[in-house]
Amino acid sequence: MSDNDALPNAAAAGREGLASQLRELEAFIGKATANGEELPPEALEMIERLREIVKALDALTASLEQK
Repeated sequence: MSDNDALPNAAAAGREGLASQLRELEAFIGKATANGEELPPEALEMIERLREIVKALDALTASLEQK
């Protein structure tokens, strides 16, 4: 693997890990909401921040692949 491949591969790997955590958090919140549990506002904010990070990593990976 060349140095030119390292950054896109690292971004993609980081994105996949965060996307996995995001899916797990969304599933947890979905179950908690379905059970009528009240969630702290921080949980919902955390999901929004993770979504933003995953989108940013998607954009970074796409821009690096175009080079």
